[in-house]
Amino acid sequence: MSRLQSNCILVAITAVCTAGCIFFVSGSFICQAPPPIAPLQTACPDMVEQAMAPIEDLRVIAQDIKPLAETFSRPMDAGPRSQLKQRFDRLYFAPWTTAEPLFDIQTVTEGIKRLTTRTWYGEDRLRASPARMKSLLALTDQEHLPSTDQPAIVIKPAFVRVLPTNRPLYETPDDAPFDHLQFAELKPNEPARILHRSRDGAWIYIETSSVNGWVEPDAIRLADDGLRSRLLTAEQVVVVKDFATVRTEEGKTLPQPKIGTLYPLIREGQDHWLIEAAIGADDDRAIFTTARIAKADARRHPLPFAPEAVTDVGNELIKTPYGWGEMYRNRDCSATTRDFLLAFGIWLPRNSVKQINAGQPMSLAGLSAAAKEQRIREQGIPFRTLLHHPGHIMLYVGLRNNKPIVLHTIWALRVKHGNCPEQKYPIARTILSSLEAGKELPLAKGTLLDRLDGMLVLPAAD
Repeated sequence: MSRLQSNCILVAITAVCTAGCIFFVSGSFICQAPPPIAPLQTACPDMVEQAMAPIEDLRVIAQDIKPLAETFSRPMDAGPRSQLKQRFDRLYFAPWTTAEPLFDIQTVTEGIKRLTTRTWYGEDRLRASPARMKSLLALTDQEHLPSTDQPAIVIKPAFVRVLPTNRPLYETPDDAPFDHLQFAELKPNEPARILHRSRDGAWIYIETSSVNGWVEPDAIRLADDGLRSRLLTAEQVVVVKDFATVRTEEGKTLPQPKIGTLYPLIREGQDHWLIEAAIGADDDRAIFTTARIAKADARRHPLPFAPEAVTDVGNELIKTPYGWGEMYRNRDCSATTRDFLLAFGIWLPRNSVKQINAGQPMSLAGLSAAAKEQRIREQGIPFRTLLHHPGHIMLYVGLRNNKPIVLHTIWALRVKHGNCPEQKYPIARTILSSLEAGKELPLAKGTLLDRLDGMLVLPAAD
């Protein structure tokens, strides 16, 4: 065989065996089959990108309360409504009418001590130092809590914090927006009680009917006997539009209220309500100033459970982005249920666990999905029924195609694709959905219906 022929054969064999190996055995060429090629690892999908396309429920369920409200047929009679108003007033004004703190002081102090011993991460994604936690604990001056007891009133929207600081604490470096020091937002005119001051005087520890924690002092003023008496006895209007405009008779714009804010009514005008709003005086006291709010932005409190009213409030809430602890003046799940029902004269505590236990809830744990749906259809009252699964609360608003529909504010659905780590499919707003929202996704924890464990029909007995 010529050198040229040998070279040609070698080239041919090399071409055939490109993916394999060539061995010389007794002067012969042997081509070994290549090992099987492992399948390429599929890249894990980007949930933020995927969420740009809405889940199926948001494509097929109109984000409008009106069709559900129009089928609502369970209004409340005058007698129960009167009893409900009395109960609401008793709970809402409790900071002014009870002799003892509403929240157990020992439980509060022990909880704060435990919190400051945990591992947290700051806004810089670095671990919060023990020195920082020690200094925050020292600021609370817990040894002297409570150091005072003064009736007060909120004069502008303000955030309630678990510790006296505006800086966040996260469970992991990338856990934003879940700042565990963010509790809730106070509403203008809300009754409060001042119980303590931070060691540096920059924060005050307060209670309202539903929350307790630290607030910056410029949001709160002392409420004297006359002011409290006026608010306790006056007919009131309730705000039904977020960020409504409230102006004094002199034309000064006051801090914008959200749904559920209450104002004493002076009189009804042709296109506005004349109301009283708490503002700060020259000293530490609050005084009332006369102001106006458009009739479209407020109604007499409490609203009736009627189609027009539930449509107006429900559709306004649907506009709300998600906000953990009402951060950025948005809402989380329990803020949505609280604000909706507050407009109708039903008082609720602040978090989901306390809300589902604001009465005698019906357990749904252990039931099949079909049995849960049947229980809701048979015993749930639209717009007056809370549904709960651990960490989340929803308002049942009626049926669509014989399936329960809920109004709720949700951050994300947990999903898991194959071997990819669990991810969050963001929704981050208030929506109308079924209890199987996102069922077309590979849900890591099952549907809302799978996890549903409780139902509470309101109003509930004490």
